[in-house]
Amino acid sequence: MKYSLLLLVCSSFLVTSYSSLAETIKLPVGAQSTSQQHLPKMGTSKAQVKSQFGEPLKENPAKGKPPISNWEYAEFVVYFEYDHVIHSVSKPKLSESKETVIETTDEMSEDELKLNK
Repeated sequence: MKYSLLLLVCSSFLVTSYSSLAETIKLPVGAQSTSQQHLPKMGTSKAQVKSQFGEPLKENPAKGKPPISNWEYAEFVVYFEYDHVIHSVSKPKLSESKETVIETTDEMSEDELKLNK
């Protein structure tokens, strides 16, 4: 009886201690691209993507079964299964990230900057 009570208390302590270590990370995904950006739609063929958006910067070969390939453009990446689009993803804008870091640094005091080094 004592052993099971001790085990219950210890396991409760472990569960609560791990949950207190959790951290919430918020990423401004909506701010990465404008709502006006046009991306290839699911089901579009490779030929249609090339005619609408031009030649990609890089064509990565297909891997796996079914074969999944992707084309990289300046502002987005298009994923294909066989010859048709299955997903299009906007690339993050690095210049916005740098501006955010500079703004955050400007708001910090010299003491806070020294602590972060």
